[in-house]
Amino acid sequence: MKAALWVLTLASLTGCAAPSMNELRQEEPRQVLHSKKAVKVIADCVQHGWENLSVFEGRSGATQEPGKKGAITVATTGSAYFVDIQPDASGSVAKYYASTYRWISRKHLDTVESCL
Repeated sequence: MKAALWVLTLASLTGCAAPSMNELRQEEPRQVLHSKKAVKVIADCVQHGWENLSVFEGRSGATQEPGKKGAITVATTGSAYFVDIQPDASGSVAKYYASTYRWISRKHLDTVESCL
């Protein structure tokens, strides 16, 4: 009986785990945005904005990771929200991903939009 309860508990907990960045990238981004600004300018702005975003009585940390061909990914601590910023012919394209779609997701997206 105890073994069955452990199996059920583990099964229910694995359903609560947030998807990885690569898993989220296999789906459509929540938003695709275009800008005439350079990738690095947008990435620095988003990182600064997310670091100063007040979340649950604290701050949402953010990091930058270089990508392929001049791209930069800015992600929150835990990577629940991130944006892939890539150069394109007219400037940059930003693909915003979120593991959930709640009010906090909208706050992160608002920051990205304000940086474009």
